[in-house]
Amino acid sequence: MPQYKNKLFICSLIIGSLFLLLILRLFYLQILKGDEFELFSIENRIRLINSPAPRGKIFDRNNKKIVVNRPSFDLKVFPNELKNIDKVSELLAGIIKMDKAEIEQSITRAKKKSAYLPFILIKDIDRDTLAAIESNKPDLSGITIEVNYLRDYPEGKLGSLLVGYLGKPNKKDLKRFHLTNLDINVGKTGIEETFENDLRGSNGINYKVIDALGRQVKSKLFQKDIENKETLPGNDIHLTIDIELQKKAEQLLKKKRGSIIVVNVNSGEVLVMASSPSFDPVLFVNGIQQSDWNELTNNEYHPMLNRSIRGTYAPGSTFKIVTALGALKENIIDEETTIFCPGHYKVGKKKFKCWKHYGHGWVNLRSAIAQSCDVFFYITAEELGIDRISKYAKIFGFGSGTGIELSEKDGLVPNRSWKYKQFKEPWYKGETVITSIGQGYLNVTPLQITMMTASVANGGTVLKPILIKRISDLEGKNTMVSSSEVLSILPFDETQIKMVQDSLISAVNEESGTGKRAKVKHGTVAGKTGTAQVISSKTKSKKEIYKDHAWFTAYYPAEKPEIAITVLIENGGSGGAVAAPLAKDIFDLYFKQKNGVMQNDNV
Repeated sequence: MPQYKNKLFICSLIIGSLFLLLILRLFYLQILKGDEFELFSIENRIRLINSPAPRGKIFDRNNKKIVVNRPSFDLKVFPNELKNIDKVSELLAGIIKMDKAEIEQSITRAKKKSAYLPFILIKDIDRDTLAAIESNKPDLSGITIEVNYLRDYPEGKLGSLLVGYLGKPNKKDLKRFHLTNLDINVGKTGIEETFENDLRGSNGINYKVIDALGRQVKSKLFQKDIENKETLPGNDIHLTIDIELQKKAEQLLKKKRGSIIVVNVNSGEVLVMASSPSFDPVLFVNGIQQSDWNELTNNEYHPMLNRSIRGTYAPGSTFKIVTALGALKENIIDEETTIFCPGHYKVGKKKFKCWKHYGHGWVNLRSAIAQSCDVFFYITAEELGIDRISKYAKIFGFGSGTGIELSEKDGLVPNRSWKYKQFKEPWYKGETVITSIGQGYLNVTPLQITMMTASVANGGTVLKPILIKRISDLEGKNTMVSSSEVLSILPFDETQIKMVQDSLISAVNEESGTGKRAKVKHGTVAGKTGTAQVISSKTKSKKEIYKDHAWFTAYYPAEKPEIAITVLIENGGSGGAVAAPLAKDIFDLYFKQKNGVMQNDNV
């Protein structure tokens, strides 16, 4: 019993102490500080001032600006501080050229929702409007200017599909970016989306004591209870992209649909990722208009599609590189193998034509690649078989993502089991034949073709493509620096790769080569053309959408490879005639840059 009495005494003592502290606090607030608090409640208020964090900037590999920020002056209203809505609305209507009734409705609606929550009445006002508001500040209690930051694009549309755009977050964005604030913009596509958490930064918060006119006043009241939050700007992204090469590529793609990609064959760094058509990111800066959005999303040419990594196409004869190396590895062909091409090849009752209708005559691997003889690969593929073709295609990385930092398509590498699972049908020899020359079910992205070419150029190393060179903080310190990553080593010996390399040199530098329009004076280009059918050759149509896709993939200089390029022109026709000359222009500019030659000089 005494034990319980002791416990009761202790509890009573604790409760009594708490009540004493409460009484003392009330005495301090109501008696000692009562007059000061009354004055404060009448004449002063605490205003929460947001300090938006500038979003991280985006630069090219040479620190040239691609995406930066500019200040946006937004007119903000504190409904609970407005003494005369009618008067304020009338005054504002004459300044911001907005209907008085509309202003009143916005304020009334906001006040009903929450009188203490500020809202932005109008965003991104011009300098003249800003000056007019500041000069009328004494009559605009409850009105303030908040400085935000909007994206600015010094190079206009350059790389818009690569860097992406900003927009309001949806539920998915809130979850994956761990956000609670809906009143911000987040990356929706491209670099802006992938590196949202690096670019966004952290908004600051400042609490200021103001008088009835909205003027800041000095007060130590609540100073201990108020904790300001520092603004932390987002980190800067430094891309591997070369802005001058990117400009050239986008100029070459003007009024065309397609892609140009350039990579460093020894590091995997992406120097160019151009896709056309594209969009103007300025449309999204202040929130895109519905009409503009409808025009972009309903456009039959898909300007929002990054064709370099999300467009999938039949690779055409560029795929003959894979078939050739697979056949060499399996000892189906060698340097001495010759095959006669009469212009066609029969598989069962079906005749498969060569692009050169009267045939190439006797060809070996070198001349078959150089002249892009289809019959040589038809016959080779029939012995190689679809499953082995599929195996070697996957070794090069086809059918799966390259690992690049952006969202990409996997493409498709077919085989027997895939077809049966998809269609419940067996695989036919004729399908093997057309797959060997990059037709049929086979689908790839331009980036996948580029990385294939790079791996042949560097002697057999499949690299992960890199878009981010480094990420740096406000002080310029690197928070991340990229390095080359080897995905796999090709299973071909040096002799086999050398045979294909020599064949690719012939394709560009011999008079009979299909890629001769990519030949340059300042070095040796090695490459392969491709002309991929969109519809069956039996179908006759003059419509542009049914024309063949034009491909060209190459590396330079062949003596000591540095860069690989892939050009795809949708419905462009012949790869040798249409795509190869565009690659030549890129090689020329690359040479000029490397050797310090002015761009208007002749090479």
